[in-house]
Amino acid sequence: MFSLSSNLTAQRTLTGGHYLPAPSSDSSERRNGLSLNLRTLIGLAPMLGHRLDDRQSVANGQASALALRFARESERPLPARTRIRDFFVAPLDILPYRREGRLQFQLLELNGTGIGGITNMPGPLVEDILESIAEIGTLCDGAAPLVVVASSGREVAADIKPSRLLHEKLLFVDRIAGALERRFGDCEILSLDQLTANGGWLDGSRPAVLLGYSRELVECSDVAGGVPRLYGRDIAAVVNDRFLYNLQTAYGALSSRAFLAANSCYAAGADKAEAYRHVNSYGARNGFDGISDPIRFDVCRDAESLLETVLARLSRGEQLVMKPSGTGHGDGIEFFFGGEDKDLVASRISRSIGVVSERYGRGAGYPYTVTEYLDAEMIGRPDHPLRDSKFELRVVVYRKGRMLHAIPSIAKVAPEKWDPAHPTRGALINNVSASIRGGKTSGADHVLPLCRRETLETLGLDDNVLLELCRWATAYVAHVLAETRAELEMR
Repeated sequence: MFSLSSNLTAQRTLTGGHYLPAPSSDSSERRNGLSLNLRTLIGLAPMLGHRLDDRQSVANGQASALALRFARESERPLPARTRIRDFFVAPLDILPYRREGRLQFQLLELNGTGIGGITNMPGPLVEDILESIAEIGTLCDGAAPLVVVASSGREVAADIKPSRLLHEKLLFVDRIAGALERRFGDCEILSLDQLTANGGWLDGSRPAVLLGYSRELVECSDVAGGVPRLYGRDIAAVVNDRFLYNLQTAYGALSSRAFLAANSCYAAGADKAEAYRHVNSYGARNGFDGISDPIRFDVCRDAESLLETVLARLSRGEQLVMKPSGTGHGDGIEFFFGGEDKDLVASRISRSIGVVSERYGRGAGYPYTVTEYLDAEMIGRPDHPLRDSKFELRVVVYRKGRMLHAIPSIAKVAPEKWDPAHPTRGALINNVSASIRGGKTSGADHVLPLCRRETLETLGLDDNVLLELCRWATAYVAHVLAETRAELEMR
């Protein structure tokens, strides 16, 4: 999955309390981005007390030449006035569906640097993303910067469900720490568990990279003058859009001038309404008519308006999906197909708010977004083991230098077959983490590599359509960044 090699590439020597870089090597592991420094493993070993999810079979199934074609032909420059520190990587989840028999695509969510599944992709593209992430160690400010990398998982203290892809965050930590070490000659690597056990004391004289779970990080942090702080120490950079959003929700507005937020468009990465607003304001669609009509959505900031909105739209004969902000794993999402009475609607809204509050903290989830339910495409190949299961597409947009690139990464397949007479949550939520919660052994059971001819045939797609979708994705992200930059400059 990833290499923890003892050769000169990965090894560092502990001398006088400092980690010294070993001579470089041309190892295939480093070129593919899947090598960890021994320092990182030692620093974060206490967090790795559980089974991890191996996606090597997915990555091996990708056709590298096809992936590189998508990346090359979807290339687009960052918009004017956008800095390279404003964007690193964002996976777009996109729903394929049919309207009047015609294949269409609609953005489900933007996501961000909290990406899970980077190791689904071919090695050379993983390396491109990690090289971009490493720049955070160079771009963040301060004489001894503290960089915080947040992971989903462990949302409920009494019912711990750790991240099965935590090793991917170690790759992020390792690259950022390496850049800080080259810059300052020193870097400390910490886990939040370790820090909390030591009473929250941080040595402010040393650059550091810290990894922790998002909810626990929020509980140990605050915001002062727009600057995020961990146990009273200013944070120079934060890597995880959802953590940034929830931190701002809990403690007040963050200042983009005061620290490095990776990505600057983190609100759109965590709040689906923000992502949809940017879709609707991007009228040109980059010439791709497969993108759906403007998304009809409502934003609800309390339980009362949420109930009123759902009831009003159901009364007009609509089918709906209700989504909270700042959550993961499909938590809090509810579907309404018509015919539900007021009491049932109220009960399901209450259930959603309760689940989100328990897992993400009181008041989390707002604003909720209510939008039209669209009937996702299903796998129709008769001999396929996932036949009659709905799926969605993940397209990863990342920055290399000042250029944006996109590749179709995976199809995320629901863990249960679709039966319109008996719709179940497991047949509607195409979420890999939620599927693992359901008892499957691996997230790879619900993932198909998109840069593969066999997968495209199985899904009824062709690479020309996917190329148009990738071009739209880079253009959309550029549009989001341009609008975000304009809004920040007006403050």
